Amino acid sequence: MTTEALRKEENKKPFIIRNAVEEDLPSVMMVNLKSLPENYWYGFFLGILKAWGRFFFVAEVDGVIVGYAMSRIEWTSDPVLLGLYNELEEGPLAVMDKLKKFVSRQYRVAHLISIAVLEEYRGRGIGTALLQHTIQAAREEGDIVSIYLEVRVSNTPAIRLYKKFGFKPARIIRGYYRDGEDAYVMVLKIRDPESTKGKSAFHLGIL
Repeated sequence: MTTEALRKEENKKPFIIRNAVEEDLPSVMMVNLKSLPENYWYGFFLGILKAWGRFFFVAEVDGVIVGYAMSRIEWTSDPVLLGLYNELEEGPLAVMDKLKKFVSRQYRVAHLISIAVLEEYRGRGIGTALLQHTIQAAREEGDIVSIYLEVRVSNTPAIRLYKKFGFKPARIIRGYYRDGEDAYVMVLKIRDPESTKGKSAFHLGIL
């Protein structure tokens, strides 16, 4: 059987998406190392899993982990991360306006830290499924206002996928990556902050 025939046969195999467990982490790290230049140490993955395991998903084919999506929950008053303001469309908010309008209350957002699929398993909808599970988990939480992520400005396929789900580029972080490349911050607004309780910045020890 030719290499191409083997690839087509492999593509027919079904995949499953499930929540990660600690035993998955060595395989997750392997996917991360093979797929992305942004890598993390074991303790970082473990910390995310223990604190926010319901937002940590893996994709599995024949018992082999071929992709993952890892998120954590954060508190923020940043209007860009809350999906209330787009710096790329409207320009940066003046500092005093930002303080006056938003810093008095904090809201929960999901931060999609890392998502990857092994190259040989791409084009099968695995990345799409991982993203769908992440979004659904955030919606089910009830008080998460938005999901945000960073992506290389040159990563057109990933940007296209995120836009398909409603994420919008809302900010550029200059020199964000180790090699000096800029990042887009892309945001998907899930619900209006006023529909959730949020917390006072005083309560969180910020003010």
